[in-house]
Amino acid sequence: MKLVGPLSSGTAAGSAGSATANATSTVPFCGRVVGIAVVYNDSPPSTTDVTVATAGTNAPAVTLLTLTNANTNYSRPLAHQGYDAAGAAITGVYAGPVIADFVKITIAQADAGDSVSVYLYLSDV
Repeated sequence: MKLVGPLSSGTAAGSAGSATANATSTVPFCGRVVGIAVVYNDSPPSTTDVTVATAGTNAPAVTLLTLTNANTNYSRPLAHQGYDAAGAAITGVYAGPVIADFVKITIAQADAGDSVSVYLYLSDV
């Protein structure tokens, strides 16, 4: 597994509570996204929305993570992968989508000067 980041959203511009920013990575990333961490920079309000997605350059865009009305640092695996014979999720078994694309980070409903840093946890496919 490798850690990619920090990838920045760019600095938000606009009015308090409605400032926005977005930025796309300068290189594409390849692998299975098994986790994402988001670090909020400056002091964004609790109305801040964050979206992490592929850019749609090499394949249709895929949303990897959406955080709505949040301003607390986030770090989690993406989704359950393993299930037992009864269909219940097996604790601690996670997997995410496979990507081979640039990554775009968008923030909205922030204050001017706010940004986020995103870290991707990628495993080989």
